[in-house]
Amino acid sequence: MNSRAPSLGFVGVKIVPNNLPFLAEYSHRRAVEFQSGAGKMAEHLRQVIGSNGAKVLYNTKVGELIVENGAVVGIKAVDANSGVTYTIRAKKTLLTTGGYGNNKSMLTPEMQKVLYYGPVSSTGDGLKMAQGQGAKTQLLQYGKRYPNGIEVAPGKAKSTIYANVGAFDQAGILVNVEGNRFVNEKASNRHILEPMLKNSNGQGYVFMDQKSWEGFYKRAPETGVSHEDMDKYLANDGKSAPLFVKGATIEEVAKKAGINADNLKATVAKYNGFVKAKKDADFGRPVEYMKAEISAEGPYYIVEQKPRFATTMGGVCTDGHLNIIREDGKVIPNLYAAGELVGGVMGDDSPAGANVGWALTSGRVAADAIAEALGKK
Repeated sequence: MNSRAPSLGFVGVKIVPNNLPFLAEYSHRRAVEFQSGAGKMAEHLRQVIGSNGAKVLYNTKVGELIVENGAVVGIKAVDANSGVTYTIRAKKTLLTTGGYGNNKSMLTPEMQKVLYYGPVSSTGDGLKMAQGQGAKTQLLQYGKRYPNGIEVAPGKAKSTIYANVGAFDQAGILVNVEGNRFVNEKASNRHILEPMLKNSNGQGYVFMDQKSWEGFYKRAPETGVSHEDMDKYLANDGKSAPLFVKGATIEEVAKKAGINADNLKATVAKYNGFVKAKKDADFGRPVEYMKAEISAEGPYYIVEQKPRFATTMGGVCTDGHLNIIREDGKVIPNLYAAGELVGGVMGDDSPAGANVGWALTSGRVAADAIAEALGKK
């Protein structure tokens, strides 16, 4: 791809022409971004669907599939507000119910310990309906974990992924509870997560001087952590979760965070030496992200970093038309799947943004396959 992305779009959704930003998970600059983000993209697609004459039932939960002679012929649903029930018969049924991250009973013990930050609707309903018809599944033990979460409620996370970028563009560093760096801060999420999980408490901390904090603070709202939230967290000063602390000195901020202050001071001095030498001899942080030394004067800030996840990587198996298949390899007649419900698309992990791409691509492939099967293409 060229160094600048073209002005692309589909059904009116625009992709921002940019310099293909450096995002975690990619070895080269090859990411593109939606104008105003994925949320705006989803809003636009809802408008397109509505304007095309499709009847959309909101707050309506599908309870079961209607099956006759082994073939799916529709669904039964109920309006969560009015209690009105629907029996909808269909020649083809497409399940796009997402994952099961918000249903701990469907998660492995390891994944149950990870903070969740996904939609409340990801309770595995579609997966269970498909399994009720003998659907084959794979990789149900995996979830897409990120190393940059803050615990905003018990077991619940918000993301600081772009806030961290703002900090690392300055002089922010990642340390463990012993006060030592443990990774290249600009590595992929996967390569930050793995050593983080090996830390004594299974987490990390972003340590920042004032300019790094300003970079962090500016970008945090991009992933749903508002400035009002951060002001509140910082005012709590470590007395309640999530851990956001500020100190006039390294010793003071380290004490509030429960981090070894002597080691942290030594880590800061060592990192500043790497900046002067224009080489990170320990972890290979790219020199273009080592332009500033950590300030010799406070204030300093520390923010917790805990593993988080939203996307489950496992799900149902399908054929090339996204028709769900049974354990015996035969298709379940008339039943299709798309998006997160389909398992094993990217193995046990996924690149940043790839799940959005899969949702769009699989939805189109399934729709085309259904149209062709109905003789409408």
